Amino acid sequence: MKFYKMLSIAFIFVGIIYIVACQKKPSNIEYKKWTVNDEPILTAGPRGMFDDVAVKDPSIIYYNDKYHLFYTSKTVKEFPYGIKYITGLGYVSAPTLEGLNDAKRYDINAMVEDVVISSQIFYFEPHKLWYLIAQTRVDNDSRLAPIYMTNPDIENGDGWTKPKLIREKRPNNGFWIDFWVICDETRAHMFYTDQQGALLKMDIPVDRFPMGFSDAEEKKVYSIDGKNDNGKWRFINAAHVYRVKKNGKYLAILEAAHPHPTNQFYWDARNRFLIAITADSLDGPWQRVEASENEFFANPANLTYKNGIQPKYTQISHFEVLRSGYNQKLEIDDYRFRILFEGMDGSKIPDSYNYNELPWELVLMKNY
Repeated sequence: MKFYKMLSIAFIFVGIIYIVACQKKPSNIEYKKWTVNDEPILTAGPRGMFDDVAVKDPSIIYYNDKYHLFYTSKTVKEFPYGIKYITGLGYVSAPTLEGLNDAKRYDINAMVEDVVISSQIFYFEPHKLWYLIAQTRVDNDSRLAPIYMTNPDIENGDGWTKPKLIREKRPNNGFWIDFWVICDETRAHMFYTDQQGALLKMDIPVDRFPMGFSDAEEKKVYSIDGKNDNGKWRFINAAHVYRVKKNGKYLAILEAAHPHPTNQFYWDARNRFLIAITADSLDGPWQRVEASENEFFANPANLTYKNGIQPKYTQISHFEVLRSGYNQKLEIDDYRFRILFEGMDGSKIPDSYNYNELPWELVLMKNY
């Protein structure tokens, strides 16, 4: 009798281990091979344009038979007192992804006469307005703060309101960057990072969006860093969260990087990659997608063109998944991804590079 009791306990124990193991990683997500389009979707504009150095940080939706792409722009201007690097926000639209590079380019920063960087686009149904969530510099220094702009007609590139601060400071006055909003049925959630490996968020009732974030509490969602053959790495930027319609789960994709080899205060822009986590709700708990700590959701080494040749890109940086919808729920159909990311050839860029001069372009990849 004692033997059978011990055997039963053993079977239960093995069963629990099996269930946990099965649930730990969503094995139906393919991330070990990504096919890159033969040509970039968007490249820097002609000399003299507001985006003639780089285009980066994409946010894109498909609406009214057109793709609408918002992106961070980079240019450099010469003045009598020296060189000034200018970061801005651009917009293009076209019926096809391939047509975006030749479409009219709107300099939104010039229109609103303010600094708007790293945006997110969605239609907020309760207000019947398009929202751009972005960030701006506060007091002309490196401190960032979340802002929003609205437009009743996304196709009117001149129709955006001037930016309004959502919140001037992080609750603990620490650094924060890359703000991303997603709503479930009752609450609006704003995710961001401290560049120290932590994924953070605030959440408020939907009917208090967006200004309810001004007094919301901060919550730590997830923290991740690691070490592989290239050394230590850490989640640093671009926490983008989506609802998967097929199974009702939430997927967060995060940008990670290795430290700069000579500057201890920077993360190397030449070698970046993506990791991913999933959860049943936006409140978590969150679990890694990758099967082992030495694997990443999207790694430059796993990029290929259709002909099997590895492309020039040495990083997969700030990105956006092409969504199935365009509203505040940020839905994607399933785990067949088309992802627009910023990339460049970092193999010949020296350690002494100036980040503002890096030649980012926007590239499409897919895992099917």
